[in-house]
Amino acid sequence: MRSYKIYSVLILFCCVFLSLGIVMASFSQFEQLQSAQKSIKDYKERMSNPVNALDPTSTVTPFLNYDLVIPKLGVNCNIRGDTVNAYNAVYHYSESVMPGQPGQCGLLGHRTTYSGLFKNIGSLRVGDEVIIKDYNSRKKYIYQVTSNGQDIRWDYKTNPVRFAQEGEPRLLIMTCYPPGKKQAAYIMHCKMVSSSGLN
Repeated sequence: MRSYKIYSVLILFCCVFLSLGIVMASFSQFEQLQSAQKSIKDYKERMSNPVNALDPTSTVTPFLNYDLVIPKLGVNCNIRGDTVNAYNAVYHYSESVMPGQPGQCGLLGHRTTYSGLFKNIGSLRVGDEVIIKDYNSRKKYIYQVTSNGQDIRWDYKTNPVRFAQEGEPRLLIMTCYPPGKKQAAYIMHCKMVSSSGLN
C-alpha cells in the first residue's frame, strides 16, 4: 500500500512538471507569434500604399528631370510623374521611392502604344544594364537586371503592388502582359550596382 502512495506522488509530480513544461512552451510560442505579428505589421507600415499597377493615378508634376536609358533596347526616354500615356516617356509611381534612393523605385511603360518603349523587354537578361540619369543631383544610377519574366502578377487587381520604402536601392520596371492586354502586370526586377556623377 505504501508503494502505491509513493508511485501516486511520483506520478502527480510528473504530471505537474509536464503541465508546467507545456505552459512554459506555450507561453514561449505565444511570445514568438506576437513578435512575428509585430514584424509583419512593421513591414507593412514600411511599404507603400497599394497601387493599381497598370492604371495608376497621380497628381505629381509631369516634369521629374530624370531619364531612363536601356542600352540593349535602344531606350532613351523621359520619366514623368503624371501619366504613362506620353510619347517617349515612362511613368514613375509616386508611391515608390525616387531613383537612387533606398527601397523600390517603380516605373511603368507601354509595349504597343505611345512609342512602345518596352515592346522587347522580354529580351533583357540577368546582368543587363538599366541606367537612370538624375539631372536634379547630376548623378547617374546604374542598375542590373536580377530577374525578368519570373514575376507576372495575374492577380494585380486583387493583390495590388506595394513598394518597399527602405533597403537596398532597387528598380521595378512594369508593363502589361500579354503585350497590348491588361490581363497581368509584368515586372522586371533590378538592383542598383553603382552611382556616379553625370558628365
